This record gives sequence, structure tokens and C-alpha cells, in this order.
Amino acid sequence: GELLDCGKKIECPVIAIHGDYDPHPAAGVSEPLPRVIKDFRFILLPKCGHKPWVEKHARGTFFDILRKEIRGV
Repeated sequence: GELLDCGKKIECPVIAIHGDYDPHPAAGVSEPLPRVIKDFRFILLPKCGHKPWVEKHARGTFFDILRKEIRGV
């Protein structure tokens, strides 16, 4: 409940990039957060755990997503 309470105070856009092999279940992020954060998007990375920036299969995709989001494309 603590995370959801904090989420209610967020006023900026949020993008959660989550690995499908992450030990934290994706549903724990993708389902409750859109209910409390007005501008929320969820991106699930295949073949990825908790640290996509260092993972062989997800690194390129992760940085492509970051570049795109930072540029606002």
C-alpha cells in the first residue's frame, strides 16, 4: 500500500520498463500503478531480468526506449 500511496502524489508522466524475467512480478507494477498515476505507461522487455542496462538480450532495446522517450518521439 505504501507504493500506491506515493503514486497518488506523482504528477509527472511515468514509464515503467520491466523485464519479463524480473523476480518482482510484472503484474505488481502494471496493474495497480495505472489506477493511481494519471499518466502511466508500462513496457515489458522480453528475455530480461531486473537490470536491463547490463543484460545481453535487453540492453539495446532498453537504451532504444530511453532515447526515444527522452527525445519525445
